[in-house]
Amino acid sequence: MGILVNDNKVVTFTSETEQLVNTSLDANPNHHKLNDLIVHSVFKRLYSRQGGDGNPLIYALKGQKGFSISLKECGKFNPNISKILHNLMHEKDYEVILTMPSSHKVVERFAKKINRITTNHCILINDIFSKKTIREVYADLQDLPLTPKYKKDIIALRRSLERDLTNNPNKAFSMKEVATKDRMFIRPLKIDPTQIKKVTEMKGKSILLVDDLLASGTTLTSAYNLLKEMEVSEQIEAICLLGKLGNK
Repeated sequence: MGILVNDNKVVTFTSETEQLVNTSLDANPNHHKLNDLIVHSVFKRLYSRQGGDGNPLIYALKGQKGFSISLKECGKFNPNISKILHNLMHEKDYEVILTMPSSHKVVERFAKKINRITTNHCILINDIFSKKTIREVYADLQDLPLTPKYKKDIIALRRSLERDLTNNPNKAFSMKEVATKDRMFIRPLKIDPTQIKKVTEMKGKSILLVDDLLASGTTLTSAYNLLKEMEVSEQIEAICLLGKLGNK
């Protein structure tokens, strides 16, 4: 079971073939490791001879890049999402669910669905993390050592931000404009200073980080490292609706 995309960029669910996204119960959930962080995914993204990688589903859910999907089609994914989450969550005992910051409601809605399946004492919080500004990301890049191996990449990345730094330095930084190979140099998130009390109240609790799609994993790794630096918890995992690219 996968998705189809027509010439008008309308995305539909299909039970006939595994294309772009594998939504079957047999193939999901999947599990990945980002250093010490375990990341679960509900659906598997697939390579395609046509060059698709599953992003059309996320784009359609967010109404981006001209892609669209109807509410009726969205509903066709729900039975398998629920079953896969049930299979995953019955072994877990998360106490806190934290969403990654997004301008769209996809992550928040996905987190709500997860929260309904978890135990009664699990709480969902959407405002712990916020995106850094272009100025803040640029300052981080300025502090990076220019080692021989990465000097050219870091300097090129700094230069790519300089126009935005002049025109709109306080705009929220977007990872979408950064090549996957360069994302290792970016720390895109910060903990909202108004939410520090909530963070301290999480100490010792098991935490689940939620995002919509796992590409480089930079956003989730940034959130994980922030919590680790504050010694919030030793029990932190993550989940995405769409996981890393993989073969059928």
